[in-house]
Amino acid sequence: MKHLLALVLKYLLTTTVMFAILPLFLRVSSAEILWFSLWLTLVAYALGDLYVLPRLGNVSATIADFGLVFVATWIGIGAFYDTAGGAILSAAFFSALLVAFGELLFHAYVLRFVIGQHEKEDVPLIGSQWQTEAAEEFDVRATRSDDRESKQPGQESNRQEQEPPNPPIL
Repeated sequence: MKHLLALVLKYLLTTTVMFAILPLFLRVSSAEILWFSLWLTLVAYALGDLYVLPRLGNVSATIADFGLVFVATWIGIGAFYDTAGGAILSAAFFSALLVAFGELLFHAYVLRFVIGQHEKEDVPLIGSQWQTEAAEEFDVRATRSDDRESKQPGQESNRQEQEPPNPPIL
């Protein structure tokens, strides 16, 4: 069921981009855009989202999806239309670019809810994992309080306790 929902979301993304870009450059019918988007969605989901994404990560899968959409649009749509090469290349480039931007967000969804890879490794960007360590002591060479308590009252320490350094005046 989770793969079906992911396929529907990817199909909506691809179809929306194709309906927005292809009619600007080519005279493509709605039925051709729907069938082409379905074919492209199935191939891109199998190759990019289920094979490349878990192995190489989000950026590599986005680059792979960009290349797949560009080549598929250039060859797939260009094979049926005998128009100038610039129009087909422009349509392929801009549709691949918009699909790649959408895929960045879609890959996060696939990793979290479909593949389930980030359930164990999910680290928030804000939290204790990214916090620096802060110490209470100003000088690490100063004697610790538990060292002073363990010594005999008659023995003096060879080290003198140091004052904390004064912060520089800016």
